[in-house]
Amino acid sequence: MAIAACLVQGVCSAREWVSNDGRKLVADFVSATATEVTVIRLSDRKEFTLMLRTLSEADQKWVAENSGAIGAGSSNLRLGMEVGNETEDGTYSKHFTGKWVMAEYRDLPYAIYAGEKLDSSKKYPLILGLHGKSDNNENGKQTGILGKFTGLHQYEKTPAILVAPLCFQPYGGTGGGWDDRPGKLALNLIKDIIRKTPMVDDSRVYILGHSMGGGGTVSLLKDEPNLFAAGIVIAGWADASAVNIFRKVPVWAFHGADDDVVSPDRMRAMAKKLKRSNKFIYTEYPGEGHGITGKVFGDEKVLAWLFEQKR
Repeated sequence: MAIAACLVQGVCSAREWVSNDGRKLVADFVSATATEVTVIRLSDRKEFTLMLRTLSEADQKWVAENSGAIGAGSSNLRLGMEVGNETEDGTYSKHFTGKWVMAEYRDLPYAIYAGEKLDSSKKYPLILGLHGKSDNNENGKQTGILGKFTGLHQYEKTPAILVAPLCFQPYGGTGGGWDDRPGKLALNLIKDIIRKTPMVDDSRVYILGHSMGGGGTVSLLKDEPNLFAAGIVIAGWADASAVNIFRKVPVWAFHGADDDVVSPDRMRAMAKKLKRSNKFIYTEYPGEGHGITGKVFGDEKVLAWLFEQKR
């Protein structure tokens, strides 16, 4: 399986990795845990963390046999390497140009938008937008969910830092869902931006999503209920375990009554359980299907409600 027996201080690193569905990646081994392996792609020195369960049996066996020996010297492999992490210098503000900027956090592509004239002495809301399921895997195409917020009139009224990650897997193609590794990386990205960007108002961090992104919004709220001040779920879903989160974090959920892609039944049931809640709002549009994002964000009351929420 190894295509290059590289010895760096006794460490064999460069090899061809194969996913369990046959896709290949030539990369240096860096380190491994019980569930993940971290590698650096040879072609561009970008770092990726792969789930062990997604790798071939031969690769999983190789990691099991070699991770102990390699782990002892793996930190030396990383010294002086450019790993493709846009955040190493801690300057997210370099992306605040008044245009969408494409970047990458570990193996998570994302787009970020903020006005170039933001006042560094002030604090601004941060919005995480999660796109729905798509075959597209080009970074920059996922920003539509936050398009309303970049309009000149709206942005002058409510400037914010907007982040739109791409649900993307290291071997290429969308997959995994927001309740898998892409969602965990998105949460880590937001925390990193907050930590390194004094202009972020950490009491006004919001999350919203459509379809798969709506389900992802619920999932990430359950994972980090203390991170977000509010959420908007559009044509998404929630299981019974989300009740406690919806009682704690303000959420406004929307659905089309005639949605034949994601049934409104689960959100209707949630609305019944929470009919006395002062945190959960449910709006259903009669005669509407799955594509209701424009209708939701075309309502100025929705945007006003979102920006009023504080943690």
